Amino acid sequence: MYRRDSIDASEKKSESLSSYVYEAIKKKIINGELAPGKQLMDRALATEMGVSRTPIRDALKRLSQEGWVLWREHRGIVVSEVNSDDEYQLFMLREMIEPFIVKKIITTKRPQVLAGQLVSIADDMEKVKDNPVEFMKKDMQFHTSIVEFLGVTKLRPLWGMICDDMTRLVVQSVRKRRSPDDIMDEHRILIEAFWRGDLETALECINKHCRQIVETYHN
Repeated sequence: MYRRDSIDASEKKSESLSSYVYEAIKKKIINGELAPGKQLMDRALATEMGVSRTPIRDALKRLSQEGWVLWREHRGIVVSEVNSDDEYQLFMLREMIEPFIVKKIITTKRPQVLAGQLVSIADDMEKVKDNPVEFMKKDMQFHTSIVEFLGVTKLRPLWGMICDDMTRLVVQSVRKRRSPDDIMDEHRILIEAFWRGDLETALECINKHCRQIVETYHN
């Protein structure tokens, strides 16, 4: 029994380390520290992170399965690029999910409570509007609050993936940045619609918001 418990503990420790390495590398990819096309060497990463090569390899395998890295002949593992198909799928998911969530919140929840939460985030966005990356993070926090308010736990992993992909896209496309004032204006309209329980205005606003994202980053 002691030996089995020891093995279980060892396996959990190994899984925890691999997960830590996975999250650390993925964060660097999302934030642009590891640029598209960058070659990833397991030995160099292991030295940098102070771990053995085993958790690095486990993490790279998982990142490959999720499309964050790719195997290239003669180059090995490299950071993947965000291509037009990736962008299209990302925007399509947002256009499908967000209007559905907004409708469900207004028709089945207390949207006024959500509106109160969103005001605080909107105020924070005003403070960082001159910092593209920080503003984008607050923008995703705004939309994440809407998703989480609905309380459908099955949506969280999917939305988390969307947030990661959107963050990476924005970091790589700073020159295509939308006007922060335009984004905040749309957020204020949405907040007011939540306050009033105005489904028509809320849907019109979130659909416009999604279309503007497509026009900014996909055209």
